[in-house]
Amino acid sequence: MRHLFSAILIGFLSATMAFPPQMLMAQEAAAPAPAADDLPGLAYVPANSVGVGFVKANRFLGGDFARAYPVEVVEAFGKKYLGFDPMKITSITFCITPPTPDYPYPDMFSIVRTSETLSQETFLANIEELADGMPEEEEIKEFYSAINGSVFLLDSFEMDYLAGHLLDEHSFLFGTAGAVQNAVETGPGAELTEPAKMLQANNNDADGFVGINVGPVREQLNGMLAQAPLVPPFAMYKQIPNYTESITLSCYCTEKMGAVLKVNGVDKTATGRLEDMVQFTLDLGKQAMVLQANQMLKSDDEIEVAMGKYQTRIADEMLNGLKPVKEGNSLVLKFEQEGNNVAATNVAVVGILVALLLPAVQQARSAARRMQSMNNLKQIILAMHNYHDTYRTFPPEANLDKDGKKLLSWRVMILPFLEQNVLYEQFKLDEPWDSEHNKQLIQFMPEVYRNPNSTAPEGYTTYLVPLGKDMAFEEPKLDANGRATGPRFADFSDGMSNTIFAVEANDEAAVIWTKPSDLEVNLLHIWNGIGKSQPGGFQAAFVDGSVRFISENVDANVLKWLLQRNDGQEIPGNF
Repeated sequence: MRHLFSAILIGFLSATMAFPPQMLMAQEAAAPAPAADDLPGLAYVPANSVGVGFVKANRFLGGDFARAYPVEVVEAFGKKYLGFDPMKITSITFCITPPTPDYPYPDMFSIVRTSETLSQETFLANIEELADGMPEEEEIKEFYSAINGSVFLLDSFEMDYLAGHLLDEHSFLFGTAGAVQNAVETGPGAELTEPAKMLQANNNDADGFVGINVGPVREQLNGMLAQAPLVPPFAMYKQIPNYTESITLSCYCTEKMGAVLKVNGVDKTATGRLEDMVQFTLDLGKQAMVLQANQMLKSDDEIEVAMGKYQTRIADEMLNGLKPVKEGNSLVLKFEQEGNNVAATNVAVVGILVALLLPAVQQARSAARRMQSMNNLKQIILAMHNYHDTYRTFPPEANLDKDGKKLLSWRVMILPFLEQNVLYEQFKLDEPWDSEHNKQLIQFMPEVYRNPNSTAPEGYTTYLVPLGKDMAFEEPKLDANGRATGPRFADFSDGMSNTIFAVEANDEAAVIWTKPSDLEVNLLHIWNGIGKSQPGGFQAAFVDGSVRFISENVDANVLKWLLQRNDGQEIPGNF
């Protein structure tokens, strides 16, 4: 079977490369497109469909579009193994339902209509020759007794059996066996469901259509987005599922080239908020593009300068082309070319736009990661301050056993102040970080300890404290009560706003988050382990709770003074 499928695929690709369809179509006037066929089986589309769509197959298979392809092979293949000619398919309607607790994969099936008369005797009669497996008769009777056709297994589709069910002499169901069985048992509904109405409403002159119905998966989307580490103002994107009713895309490929994308809000207020999000995103993109263009204009390369001028000239025009128009409860974005216009114009414009926006998008993503890391550092410093409020001292670099041996990092000590008390209580504080018990907890590192820019392995963090004589942290010692203590406010004679308390270290300096290991500062090589966590430098949290960016170009002496808590040196205001 694999050899046969490979041969068909290679045949298609070879024909496409050797005789492009455009060449053959140019040899004679295009024939009128076949009349549009009504969408088959709308009454079978279930109410919980999260994805629906249709393809007007006759517009592709019945016209000049398919002339360059080996249709003879497809016809012979279909007649031999499927019992019908695939080139006679006129329309396909499909739907996808979300996973359930009993079945953790999406179910899907399509309703296929063909101009050929189908026969129950030949429909999928020889599919066993292609299949990698067939269910036992007992299994069919128990689970798939309603299916009038065949049930089979393909190794390339491991989620479920596939099934074909003959509806009538011109249409059949095809999809995952469970979905087909449910559709047959449920039967056509007396009234169309909302997803079916979406298909019906968009059954216009489009050649293809895809719709995403947000309602059935809104709860799951909200659950996933709730875990996403987005910080203001990007956190507003978490509300998109609550504001969105559906997203649709209509495509035009035969009579004209174009597409229409619609984002449909749950009501006018929600649509207005979605529009605000789009405008915010475009404004952010424009700022990034202008910044990038200004950098290009300063280049010594005349080509790069010219690109900067071009980007400056058409930035507004390009971004306005991406701005959807509000129509009722919908945001509509259209790309169309008709008549004598060059069909590839929109494609070229979009391609150029993507090429120009890519660096801007990368900058925006970099800025978002930098903001997230800044937020992580602020949470860490706030937790340290809350620790100080409770114990009258900052956490030690590590807790100690009675012999002064380091056990667990300060990152474990502040877990209760990071709303991680459940995790904290699982540690055995009188055992080292790599004891049989404690090392099993390494895998549960809180997200606050992961720098979004870091590529360090799982369980490793790059948020370290400077360690050494006169640094914010020195080697911990036991007090009179046998307890390890950290620094106090009074220990920072240079001022809390002038002393670095924690840093983003380089990936090569990353440590296992529970391990009592940090940035051991070498005053002779002050940049060891830091300076590369962000483009152009690194971020540092200061004792007063502020987080500031330290440029890689800052004077080495200034960096020494910032790392030492009591050197008495005056810090320049523009470091």
